Amino acid sequence: MHAMESRTKQLIGFLQGELAIPSDIIPDIIQQCQNLNRLPVILWQQKLVTIPQLERVFKWLEGFISSAI
Repeated sequence: MHAMESRTKQLIGFLQGELAIPSDIIPDIIQQCQNLNRLPVILWQQKLVTIPQLERVFKWLEGFISSAI
């Protein structure tokens, strides 16, 4: 499995498992997120997360991005 596929699966797992984002809208979210830095904005704009969940997104992204370096 390529690193990008693995990271996409991690992202999908987080969105479904931690935030309970419906699986049918995840492809749209990923498509809109050409850069992962936009993920929190997109989730918030689409009213898919609460403020506590948004904080979890930022923490998860911090670990996700730093593990790729």
